Amino acid sequence: MRRCSIWPILMTGAVALGGCSRIRRDAPTLPEAHTLVREQLVIHSDFPLATQHRLVEDVTARRFDLARTLALPVSNEPIHIYLFEDAAPFRAFIRAHHPEFSDRRALFVETDTRLIVYAHWGDRVAEDLRHEVTHGYLHSIVPALPLWLDEGLAEYFEVRRGQDGMNRVHLDQLLARLDQGQWRPDLERLERFESAWDMTQEDYAESWAWVHFLLRSRVEHCELLQAYVEHLRREGAAAPMSLTLGRLPDQGGAALIEHLRRLGAEGHSA
Repeated sequence: MRRCSIWPILMTGAVALGGCSRIRRDAPTLPEAHTLVREQLVIHSDFPLATQHRLVEDVTARRFDLARTLALPVSNEPIHIYLFEDAAPFRAFIRAHHPEFSDRRALFVETDTRLIVYAHWGDRVAEDLRHEVTHGYLHSIVPALPLWLDEGLAEYFEVRRGQDGMNRVHLDQLLARLDQGQWRPDLERLERFESAWDMTQEDYAESWAWVHFLLRSRVEHCELLQAYVEHLRREGAAAPMSLTLGRLPDQGGAALIEHLRRLGAEGHSA
């Protein structure tokens, strides 16, 4: 997996933040030479970043895209993005402070007081920032999201705007595995994951598929997901989504497969 998200105590990483690493006194430091504030985002970088940069505009706009899609309010809680210009100092910092995540291209961390994204200006920085900042936006409003839904929404919003959440890589992978008889959707299985360490790329793909199905297949499915997320926001917990879907006629795995087949036949592009 290319990314990881660390939550406090209940995380998508493997261990709690407070005990995950020892920080050396000579450890690499964060990029803080330049700071750019755009709405909820506070972007720290070791290189100047244009105020109107298209990527900055993109990740800023995701705040309202997400709020409209899920019928949620926006938050004013700052999300601090530490953006390294080069991969080497980024990797050195992650190795020093979060060594168990040293193979990640980007990282979301939630502590008791801050929401933080670490990334570097690589070839896939747009995808990485859209993914990790989505985690930040979500956790600033609904901290108690189930892991599959948190990752599924991040995979949905990591693609370029105007694509309706279509992640072609995930679609192609799932359809190929389905045709080979090596995959069947199972939301109950996804709901049992508590750590992203236990999730494969196929699990990320299936999480995206369920989110896309709920948001893009039928209006009542979108409204169901919106109500589910709002319940989580207000109450901090909810019954598994699989129970709700199981009470609807023909809305289980077969309906998801039909949705994916239809997307494949329509020839959506990434």
